[in-house]
Amino acid sequence: MSARRTTLRLSALLGLIAPLALIACTRSTADQDAVDASREAADANRAATEIRSRLADYATAAAAVDAARSASFFAPRGTLFEPGIHPLVSPDSIRAFIESFPGVEVDSSMLRADTVEVFGRTAFVWGTYFERLRFPGQPESAQHGRFVMEWRRDADGLWLIERYYRVPLPAGWREDIDVAP
Repeated sequence: MSARRTTLRLSALLGLIAPLALIACTRSTADQDAVDASREAADANRAATEIRSRLADYATAAAAVDAARSASFFAPRGTLFEPGIHPLVSPDSIRAFIESFPGVEVDSSMLRADTVEVFGRTAFVWGTYFERLRFPGQPESAQHGRFVMEWRRDADGLWLIERYYRVPLPAGWREDIDVAP
């Protein structure tokens, strides 16, 4: 067989193999993209479950008016935003704020996550809250509203509150929403 004929056969063979290899690589990339997307969705679902659990633990500490435990859910620069007061920055500031209400009793409370959105190491929780409490010497007080929490996963993998916005709603606003526990 001549060298020219061998070269032509190799060229023809490469002409057939190259597109097939390209298709195989494309399919492999598409398959890998699907696997990656599936893995990311599973990771986000796992993170959302972890955050809902942390939120439930936070709600328990807050209902018990456990200042130290409540504050421990906040990141070092974690900030609590409450209408009518300056933002409270740091677990120590948040703990001191909670401790500034000695004798408060929580009759009932609820902190419900309506939506949890996870973006890697950051997550946002959109929800509803209700609390009925009594301060010494004052009549019972009830408030309800909406909240947004930004959570961040720290270097140890623990989800901490970076920002917590509480938005109280006036009494009687949208009473068709059942916010009482």
